[in-house]
Amino acid sequence: MITFEDLGIPLTHQKITPGNTATALSKYCYQYWRFRLDFTDGDVELTANSWIVGASSGAVARIVEVHADSGTWTDNTGYLVLDSWNGTAFQNAEEIKQAAQSTVANVSGTIKPWTSGYPYQGRQAQAALVIIYAYTALISITGATPDQTALVGTPMVANASILLRNYEAMVNFKTIDYTASSASIAQIDFFF
Repeated sequence: MITFEDLGIPLTHQKITPGNTATALSKYCYQYWRFRLDFTDGDVELTANSWIVGASSGAVARIVEVHADSGTWTDNTGYLVLDSWNGTAFQNAEEIKQAAQSTVANVSGTIKPWTSGYPYQGRQAQAALVIIYAYTALISITGATPDQTALVGTPMVANASILLRNYEAMVNFKTIDYTASSASIAQIDFFF
Protein backbone atom coordinates (compact mmCIF):
# COMPACT_ATOMS: atom_id res chain seq x y z
CA MET A 1 0.00 0.00 0.00
CA ILE A 2 1.30 3.45 -0.92
CA THR A 3 0.78 6.28 1.53
CA PHE A 4 0.42 9.77 0.15
CA GLU A 5 1.08 12.75 2.36
CA ASP A 6 -1.54 15.50 2.43
CA LEU A 7 0.16 18.84 1.80
CA GLY A 8 -2.99 20.88 2.31
CA ILE A 9 -5.17 22.71 -0.20
CA PRO A 10 -3.38 24.19 -3.24
CA LEU A 11 -4.70 27.76 -3.25
CA THR A 12 -2.09 29.91 -4.98
CA HIS A 13 0.37 29.61 -7.83
CA GLN A 14 3.28 31.70 -9.08
CA LYS A 15 5.37 31.65 -12.25
CA ILE A 16 8.87 33.14 -12.14
CA THR A 17 11.04 33.89 -15.18
CA PRO A 18 14.03 35.39 -13.34
CA GLY A 19 16.45 36.08 -16.17
CA ASN A 20 19.61 37.70 -14.82
CA THR A 21 17.89 39.15 -11.74
CA ALA A 22 17.49 37.07 -8.58
CA THR A 23 13.76 36.80 -7.94
CA ALA A 24 11.94 35.84 -4.73
CA LEU A 25 8.56 34.25 -4.15
CA SER A 26 5.63 36.65 -3.81
CA LYS A 27 4.49 37.23 -0.24
CA TYR A 28 0.98 37.42 -1.70
CA CYS A 29 1.32 33.76 -2.72
CA TYR A 30 3.01 32.14 0.31
CA GLN A 31 0.59 34.00 2.56
CA TYR A 32 -3.02 33.81 1.37
CA TRP A 33 -4.60 37.13 0.44
CA ARG A 34 -7.42 38.19 -1.82
CA PHE A 35 -7.54 41.53 -3.60
CA ARG A 36 -10.07 43.72 -5.39
CA LEU A 37 -9.30 45.25 -8.78
CA ASP A 38 -11.90 47.52 -10.41
CA PHE A 39 -12.21 47.50 -14.20
CA THR A 40 -13.86 49.51 -16.96
CA ASP A 41 -14.37 49.03 -20.69
CA GLY A 42 -14.94 45.28 -20.40
CA ASP A 43 -14.90 43.92 -23.95
CA VAL A 44 -14.71 40.17 -23.35
CA GLU A 45 -16.27 38.23 -20.51
CA LEU A 46 -13.84 37.82 -17.62
CA THR A 47 -14.06 34.39 -16.01
CA ALA A 48 -13.16 32.94 -12.63
CA ASN A 49 -10.04 30.74 -12.47
CA SER A 50 -8.41 32.46 -15.42
CA TRP A 51 -5.24 34.54 -15.25
CA ILE A 52 -4.96 38.24 -15.98
CA VAL A 53 -1.85 40.22 -16.92
CA GLY A 54 -1.37 43.98 -16.90
CA ALA A 55 -0.35 44.82 -20.48
CA SER A 56 2.16 47.50 -19.46
CA SER A 57 2.95 46.66 -15.81
CA GLY A 58 3.41 42.89 -16.11
CA ALA A 59 1.30 42.40 -12.97
CA VAL A 60 -0.20 38.90 -12.82
CA ALA A 61 -3.05 37.47 -10.73
CA ARG A 62 -5.75 34.79 -10.85
CA ILE A 63 -9.43 35.72 -10.95
CA VAL A 64 -11.39 34.19 -8.05
CA GLU A 65 -14.69 36.07 -8.60
CA VAL A 66 -16.10 38.44 -11.23
CA HIS A 67 -18.58 41.15 -10.22
CA ALA A 68 -19.88 42.88 -13.37
CA ASP A 69 -22.31 45.79 -13.33
CA SER A 70 -24.44 44.46 -16.20
CA GLY A 71 -25.15 41.22 -18.03
CA THR A 72 -23.53 42.30 -21.29
CA TRP A 73 -19.80 42.73 -21.84
CA THR A 74 -19.74 45.67 -24.21
CA ASP A 75 -18.16 48.53 -22.23
CA ASN A 76 -18.92 46.71 -18.97
CA THR A 77 -17.60 47.89 -15.56
CA GLY A 78 -17.20 46.08 -12.26
CA TYR A 79 -14.53 44.51 -10.10
CA LEU A 80 -12.52 41.33 -9.81
CA VAL A 81 -11.57 39.42 -6.67
CA LEU A 82 -8.03 38.10 -7.19
CA ASP A 83 -5.43 35.87 -5.56
CA SER A 84 -1.97 34.55 -6.63
CA TRP A 85 -0.87 38.14 -7.21
CA ASN A 86 2.82 38.48 -8.12
CA GLY A 87 3.11 41.75 -6.17
CA THR A 88 3.71 43.99 -9.22
CA ALA A 89 1.28 46.92 -9.11
CA PHE A 90 -1.41 47.15 -11.77
CA GLN A 91 -1.37 50.65 -13.27
CA ASN A 92 -4.50 52.78 -13.37
CA ALA A 93 -6.09 52.75 -16.86
CA GLU A 94 -3.74 50.03 -18.20
CA GLU A 95 -5.21 47.31 -20.36
CA ILE A 96 -5.80 43.85 -18.88
CA LYS A 97 -5.21 40.66 -20.85
CA GLN A 98 -6.91 37.39 -19.89
CA ALA A 99 -5.09 34.15 -20.72
CA ALA A 100 -3.92 34.34 -24.35
CA GLN A 101 -6.57 36.87 -25.37
CA SER A 102 -5.92 40.41 -26.40
CA THR A 103 -7.18 43.25 -24.23
CA VAL A 104 -10.35 42.38 -22.30
CA ALA A 105 -10.77 45.40 -19.97
CA ASN A 106 -8.96 48.36 -18.39
CA VAL A 107 -7.83 48.80 -14.78
CA SER A 108 -9.74 51.45 -12.83
CA GLY A 109 -7.79 52.63 -9.79
CA THR A 110 -5.37 50.47 -7.81
CA ILE A 111 -5.47 46.97 -6.36
CA LYS A 112 -6.91 46.88 -2.81
CA PRO A 113 -7.11 44.23 -0.09
CA TRP A 114 -10.36 42.23 -0.19
CA THR A 115 -11.69 41.45 3.27
CA SER A 116 -14.49 39.03 2.57
CA GLY A 117 -14.01 36.85 5.64
CA TYR A 118 -12.53 34.01 3.59
CA PRO A 119 -11.23 31.45 6.15
CA TYR A 120 -7.72 31.22 4.65
CA GLN A 121 -7.14 34.99 4.61
CA GLY A 122 -3.66 35.75 6.00
CA ARG A 123 -2.76 32.07 6.50
CA GLN A 124 0.83 30.97 5.80
CA ALA A 125 1.42 28.20 3.28
CA GLN A 126 2.32 24.78 4.71
CA ALA A 127 4.30 23.77 1.63
CA ALA A 128 5.48 25.04 -1.75
CA LEU A 129 6.23 22.78 -4.69
CA VAL A 130 8.85 24.42 -6.94
CA ILE A 131 9.33 22.96 -10.43
CA ILE A 132 12.04 24.25 -12.77
CA TYR A 133 11.69 23.79 -16.49
CA ALA A 134 13.21 25.00 -19.78
CA TYR A 135 16.78 25.55 -18.47
CA THR A 136 18.89 25.11 -15.36
CA ALA A 137 18.33 27.64 -12.58
CA LEU A 138 20.29 28.52 -9.45
CA ILE A 139 18.23 28.67 -6.27
CA SER A 140 18.78 29.56 -2.65
CA ILE A 141 16.53 28.92 0.34
CA THR A 142 18.88 30.43 2.92
CA GLY A 143 18.19 34.07 2.11
CA ALA A 144 21.50 34.46 0.26
CA THR A 145 21.30 35.64 -3.35
CA PRO A 146 22.35 33.05 -5.94
CA ASP A 147 25.07 34.34 -8.29
CA GLN A 148 25.60 33.46 -11.97
CA THR A 149 29.19 34.68 -12.13
CA ALA A 150 30.43 32.69 -9.14
CA LEU A 151 27.86 29.90 -9.74
CA VAL A 152 26.79 30.14 -6.11
CA GLY A 153 23.46 28.57 -5.27
CA THR A 154 21.93 25.16 -5.75
CA PRO A 155 21.62 24.27 -9.44
CA MET A 156 18.27 22.78 -10.46
CA VAL A 157 18.11 21.31 -13.94
CA ALA A 158 15.02 21.44 -16.14
CA ASN A 159 12.22 19.20 -14.78
CA ALA A 160 13.75 19.15 -11.28
CA SER A 161 11.56 19.97 -8.30
CA ILE A 162 11.90 20.73 -4.63
CA LEU A 163 9.24 20.69 -1.93
CA LEU A 164 9.64 23.50 0.58
CA ARG A 165 8.02 22.46 3.88
CA ASN A 166 9.41 25.29 5.97
CA TYR A 167 7.79 28.74 5.85
CA GLU A 168 11.18 30.45 6.28
CA ALA A 169 12.51 28.57 3.23
CA MET A 170 9.63 30.07 1.21
CA VAL A 171 10.34 33.56 2.53
CA ASN A 172 14.08 33.15 1.81
CA PHE A 173 13.71 31.47 -1.63
CA LYS A 174 15.41 33.19 -4.58
CA THR A 175 16.13 31.99 -8.11
CA ILE A 176 18.17 33.24 -11.07
CA ASP A 177 19.13 31.79 -14.44
CA TYR A 178 22.20 29.52 -14.26
CA THR A 179 23.93 31.52 -16.99
CA ALA A 180 23.21 34.87 -18.62
CA SER A 181 22.20 33.11 -21.87
CA SER A 182 19.72 30.62 -20.36
CA ALA A 183 16.03 31.24 -19.75
CA SER A 184 14.80 29.23 -16.78
CA ILE A 185 11.22 29.23 -15.56
CA ALA A 186 9.95 28.22 -12.13
CA GLN A 187 6.35 27.20 -11.46
CA ILE A 188 5.32 27.13 -7.81
CA ASP A 189 2.16 25.74 -6.19
CA PHE A 190 1.48 26.80 -2.59
CA PHE A 191 -0.46 24.51 -0.24
CA PHE A 192 -2.43 25.73 2.80
